[in-house]
Amino acid sequence: MPDFEAVPARLSRAGHHCRDLVEIFTRQPALGFKATASEAGDPVLAKALESFQQASAHSIAVLAEDTRRLGDRLDEAARRYRSIEDEALGNVETIEATEGQVRPAAVVLDTNVIQAVLG
Repeated sequence: MPDFEAVPARLSRAGHHCRDLVEIFTRQPALGFKATASEAGDPVLAKALESFQQASAHSIAVLAEDTRRLGDRLDEAARRYRSIEDEALGNVETIEATEGQVRPAAVVLDTNVIQAVLG
């Protein structure tokens, strides 16, 4: 993919941010509010209200879990990118040390992103 760059630190921060948002969201006092059947004033309306509240609670739980999992996946992606970048840097250093013929013309380390131009 041309012009694609992964920045593990940013991926990790995004993962933490997702989990923080879930914590903030699930602690909202409004999520604890539940109307009683007597407040509905009508048995049919009370049943509809109960059904709506159950569906809403389920949707909130699904959204929270999906967001948590997204945060975990972003952290895992960051960990894998770091691991692969460390391995690539080690390979470049090994080639340079053992062969002496292939030398990086430039190696730039910028927020855990390695860009190497072999000369």
